Amino acid sequence: MQVILVKDIDSLGESGEVCNVSDGYARNFLFPKGFAVEATAGALKDLEIRSERIRLKAEKKHQEDQARAEKVMAVGTLTLAARAGEHGKLFGAVTTKELSKLIAQKTGMEIDRKALRLNHPINRLGEYELEIRFSPRVQATLPVNVVADDDAAMDADFQ
Repeated sequence: MQVILVKDIDSLGESGEVCNVSDGYARNFLFPKGFAVEATAGALKDLEIRSERIRLKAEKKHQEDQARAEKVMAVGTLTLAARAGEHGKLFGAVTTKELSKLIAQKTGMEIDRKALRLNHPINRLGEYELEIRFSPRVQATLPVNVVADDDAAMDADFQ
């Protein structure tokens, strides 16, 4: 089934593109959520008329995403203090929710935790790479340094 995307979808494409998808995927997911419309003759003609507006809107969003990515990358290395044991293992893992809050504190921008990607879980002290996906075409990579919290070190001294 051919559909016209109304919103950007990472696995399919960007808004305004015509894609071939299975009937069930279109009927059960894309149409109810408002992510796409069926590519009928009338809808395709309407798309041609609106294509310039869609292109300008997509270009503006791309520029905004680029600016946001540059602002996030200007922060440099994020340093996160976490409680850890003797051998550098954390008491619990650092979540994307915590990282999102830390980025919001540093930059003043709210970033959805679902946009954050980690290669592997942060459950030890050390350096990690955090990928932030603003759109399918714009990503930023940010180094994260996890250090031992002073309170945790004091707790280990008393035991």
